[in-house]
Amino acid sequence: MNLPRARRLAAIVFLAAAFLETGAQAQVTVGGGPDFTSYAFEQGLGADAAQLFLFPVAVRFPATSALAIDVYGAWAEGRVERADTLYKLSGPVDTGLRASYQATPWALVTLGLNLPTGDAARDGEEAIVASLLATDLLGFREASWGRGFAVTPSVAVARGMGNFGLGLAAAYAVRGTFNPSEDDTALEYQPGNEARIRLGLDRNFGNSTLTLGGTFMSYTSDQANGQNLLQAGRRFRFDATYAFRMGAGVWTLYAADLIRQNGTLTLPNVDPQGAPLGTFSDVDTPKQNLALLGFTGTLELGGGFVFRPHVDFKLQAREDTSGSDAGLGWLVSAGGDIPIRIFGGHDFFPKASIMIGSLKDATGDGVRVFGLEAKGTIRATF
Repeated sequence: MNLPRARRLAAIVFLAAAFLETGAQAQVTVGGGPDFTSYAFEQGLGADAAQLFLFPVAVRFPATSALAIDVYGAWAEGRVERADTLYKLSGPVDTGLRASYQATPWALVTLGLNLPTGDAARDGEEAIVASLLATDLLGFREASWGRGFAVTPSVAVARGMGNFGLGLAAAYAVRGTFNPSEDDTALEYQPGNEARIRLGLDRNFGNSTLTLGGTFMSYTSDQANGQNLLQAGRRFRFDATYAFRMGAGVWTLYAADLIRQNGTLTLPNVDPQGAPLGTFSDVDTPKQNLALLGFTGTLELGGGFVFRPHVDFKLQAREDTSGSDAGLGWLVSAGGDIPIRIFGGHDFFPKASIMIGSLKDATGDGVRVFGLEAKGTIRATF
């Protein structure tokens, strides 16, 4: 570990300790545990297997009756197997720090920080791992160990209107520069800032609740050494959940659709020998759509134990160069967890899932995907 990162980690530990010391009488909640996800691919995707081992830790500290502090950190190791060669990317990820203030009974103000404790610079082999883990359909929890400093203020309000509940939230993420490449030490990458607005509506129907939501996301341009590199397309997310009581607990049906509009990638023009010509060309990035449909619930097992199953289906599509939709793939996940009370007042959540699906290769043919996920989360209150 280099000295600047060691200093950042020490500052975070000191900050967390200061919060804990000032509120010694408050209840602190700590959660964490191992999280392992693994996929095997048939031939055609350029990789034989991919795994992510993640050990996250999250702490929530209620500093006052209205102010809560959340700290998140994790250690992760990603692996990609390709043609009998193993590529690895490991280390601590960025640390998240968030302060939430309940300004009024109907308004919540938050300030989030992304602290660059992870290593953002990649060599060629590490970039292979990060690229595959970033595949949206596979749903790996971590794909980029470092994303640079960022600050995100946000505000959310919610009010009751007769039988309805209405919520509105807005956030703006300001992101700092970092170097994403070990091979180009002079590269300075500036991710675009993100603006996000969400509107939510819910209604109770006896013992059931219907919730509808829509989110709009817009970005400023990504830059490399001061030159515009990528104008990410706007994104729209629509989601709905229907929760109802049945048997031992609550069952929830959910659906979501994430639409990513065309973006613009700016590339330098070069001659046949690779020398820059001093001009740039804009290339449209394709539209994408990721849809999700599933359910989760609660089943009694006896002896005070319950099983919480889940099943979901994901489908991803992308618009090709001709303007027609081309499916990228689909994935079905099924599994569940069993909450267990341990040591008197703490909780343990062992969970396992299997995933089966298909991804398109470079020729457009479907390639079978098989995955497993296992995690064990402990939540303790002190």
